[in-house]
Amino acid sequence: MSSNQEEMTIGELVDGDDLEFLRGLAAERQVTVPQLIKEGIQQVIATRTRPKPMRGTIQAFRRKD
Repeated sequence: MSSNQEEMTIGELVDGDDLEFLRGLAAERQVTVPQLIKEGIQQVIATRTRPKPMRGTIQAFRRKD
């Protein structure tokens, strides 16, 4: 990713109703819009990288005699 893309402003990424929605949600949570976006991204990353539970029944290991 070029340094030009890394320094885009929020207004360049979202506009109109989406930006107003983010501002309203940030005001409700008493955080800034960039902080709200950062928390959202971190939540998505955590959800996608969380280990999935194993399917099926877990059984104790039994040694053959």
